[in-house]
Amino acid sequence: MQSLTAPETPTTPRPRAVRGRWIWRLSGVATVITLGIFGSWAIVRAADGHPGQSPMTALPTRTVTVTAPVTALNVQSYGAPIKITTVQSGPVQIAESILYPADGNGPPAVTDTDSHGLLTLAAPACANADCSVGFTVTVPSGVTVSAVADGGAVTVVGTGAANVDSGGGPVYAAGISGPLTVNAEGGGVTVNNVASADLDSGGGPVTASGISSKLTVHAEGGGVTVSHAPTAAVDSGGGPVYAADIRGPLTVRAEGGEVTVTGAGASNIDSGGGPVTATTIRGPLSVAAEGGGVQLDSVTGALDADTGGGPLSGTIITSPSATVHAEGGNVTLGFTTAPSSVLVSTGGGGASLSVPGGPYAVNANSGGSTESVLIATSPGASRSISVSTEGGNLQIGPA
Repeated sequence: MQSLTAPETPTTPRPRAVRGRWIWRLSGVATVITLGIFGSWAIVRAADGHPGQSPMTALPTRTVTVTAPVTALNVQSYGAPIKITTVQSGPVQIAESILYPADGNGPPAVTDTDSHGLLTLAAPACANADCSVGFTVTVPSGVTVSAVADGGAVTVVGTGAANVDSGGGPVYAAGISGPLTVNAEGGGVTVNNVASADLDSGGGPVTASGISSKLTVHAEGGGVTVSHAPTAAVDSGGGPVYAADIRGPLTVRAEGGEVTVTGAGASNIDSGGGPVTATTIRGPLSVAAEGGGVQLDSVTGALDADTGGGPLSGTIITSPSATVHAEGGNVTLGFTTAPSSVLVSTGGGGASLSVPGGPYAVNANSGGSTESVLIATSPGASRSISVSTEGGNLQIGPA
């Protein structure tokens, strides 16, 4: 295909520090006007507040129609926004907006290359010059997409598989029927109703909901909110994590961030020091808090918790077995069904347990502190409770 703009005037490329990422943030850049055809004029404004930077020229937006069949799309904007939406059928529509230095040799040539159904949109000259091209593209639904923005915002809606690298810009993706991969390098990521997602925000916040298959999130310090997924693996890198309605297995690594889970299957949570709240866990639960407090409610599977010194409080526990190590923190557990085995070691903190039924084979050691066992006991009972507080008050009573 021919270039979408006027032929490129030969230039001597100048090295750039950030491949044009700053262009779309200039406070004095002219507003780009949407036109149906390419205009013969341009608007020039100085880059206020950026001494030494050249004034920028903004060409009016123009639209182009591609009639050849397109099954895949590659877009690179060099710092400008990218927006990709879909229609059921029809030709591909492209709107482009160009910024380039006013003291240069004119606008870069924007090319579209169509090869066996793969449409590539780019402006190769912008790889080594302070220019950028924003693209708004409408493609048939199901098209596979690759978008590289170098700092610009990226929006992808209704496509097939999508691979997005925003280079620091925010990302929004919705209605993606194939696998979605996002690298945001610090930009925020918002994802809704996608088949599967592998998200790396590089420090930005992540919100993901309505995932049909596997969800993986790396946030490197950003906050993470995930919901309505069959399974999820989250590593926030220190940011807080909120997970809700995860129907299957959930894995969380927070490295000091607060973790809140409301509704999940088998769960493995390592807060790295942050507090943990887990409610309605429909399967085994493993918690490592490394000093953070732990609050549990409605846990049905086997419970294995190590607070690392923080307190633990659990209510409506129906776990068949429970092992809790607190290393100095207080432990309170309320069972609503009789457990087969319970092992609690507080390392100096107090312990208070309530259990229904009995008798239980009980081994209680308060280390000389106050000790109260108010349930039916029998050394030969099939159910067992072992509690050691090493100096903390100890109480075992009926539920």
